[in-house]
Amino acid sequence: MALQAWFSNDEVAIEPGSSIVLKLSVHNLGESTESYTIVPSGLTANWVTVERGNLTLFAGSQDVIDIEIGPPMLPSTTAGPTVVGVRVIPTNEPDDTVVAETTLDVQPFDDRRIVALQPVLRARHRANYEFMVENHGNGLASCRLRLIDATDRVDGTFDPPAVGVAPGGASLVRLKSKAKRGVFRRSTRTLDFEVEAEQPGHTPASTALSLVQPPTIPGALLGRVAAVALLVGAAALAWFGVVRPEIRDAADQRVDEQLARFEGLVEEAQDAGSTAVVVPSTVPTQNPFDTDEGEPDLFRLTVEPGQDVTADDSFTVPDGQLFDITDIRIENANNDGGSATLSVNGEELFVWNLGNIRGSFFEPTITPKRLEPGDNVTFSVRCGTIGDPAVGSCANAVNLGGRLIEIDEV
Repeated sequence: MALQAWFSNDEVAIEPGSSIVLKLSVHNLGESTESYTIVPSGLTANWVTVERGNLTLFAGSQDVIDIEIGPPMLPSTTAGPTVVGVRVIPTNEPDDTVVAETTLDVQPFDDRRIVALQPVLRARHRANYEFMVENHGNGLASCRLRLIDATDRVDGTFDPPAVGVAPGGASLVRLKSKAKRGVFRRSTRTLDFEVEAEQPGHTPASTALSLVQPPTIPGALLGRVAAVALLVGAAALAWFGVVRPEIRDAADQRVDEQLARFEGLVEEAQDAGSTAVVVPSTVPTQNPFDTDEGEPDLFRLTVEPGQDVTADDSFTVPDGQLFDITDIRIENANNDGGSATLSVNGEELFVWNLGNIRGSFFEPTITPKRLEPGDNVTFSVRCGTIGDPAVGSCANAVNLGGRLIEIDEV
């Protein structure tokens, strides 16, 4: 063999997402001048950048070339010893190709996320949440879940209570939450809390959730009851103080007139009888009732447009149903750039600049919007900048929460 090639370093530690430069020595052992082509090789070829891809050496001479190595910060970048190599190919004798290899110690990294599918729910006392525990690091995530509420107003149980997530994977977890106190409420109350996935020796991942409790006795109802009570009291006072005495005096006068008339008739018709007819009266009664309209529900629209491409996803309200939109949450997990639009029947309701949204954004004070049967909701995204080049496209979603109401079809 008329060629030798070797790296000057071995067992070098490197963090995913960073890069290092190693020295590659190439020695021409032949008796003539030879040109060489240097290319990456092996499963990690896409990590390697050769500064000079072509090299010419005189007989017996050698040269040193810089080789830049940069493992990407992706779940597929396995932690631990990893072989990196380059192939040195002689131009005149390609069969004498030499492969130079070195071993890198790729370090582990953590990137764990919790993505709530229903960040906000409306319920009186109990609510069921669903969220994803995602592992974007390159090591196994064995996490235990716990609920964090500094005010101690919310408690709950997780199903499952702990998860093991492989690199690049995700696991669905359900939370059954329960409000501890506040049975009687005159106004809407919002309970904010967090769920956390923790593992000893690793940075925990967390996300915020909210439980919105409607009033047990609405303030408007109390005002109406007070007004009715005031009217009833005024009517009772007028009845006993004015109307009833007047009626009694009029009745006494009428009775006296009738008695005087009957005394004259008795003398003329003693055999005549009298019959009194009692006419019953009925007063209809009503039993007012108050029920919650519809059931809590949520649907999700997702799009993945490419660079400078517009994509949309839509949802149509089925026949026989109404949907009241009360909560909107838009997701931008990869920090993409561009714009997003939410429309109903072609009319724009919300327009967001994705550059201002990092992770997710919740519209907490929207005016409820009722969707009729056949109404179409469209979520459209114009992808301006891809936040994660490894994904190859923008990845955005919107969660629409509210109440689904069954109606009779006409």
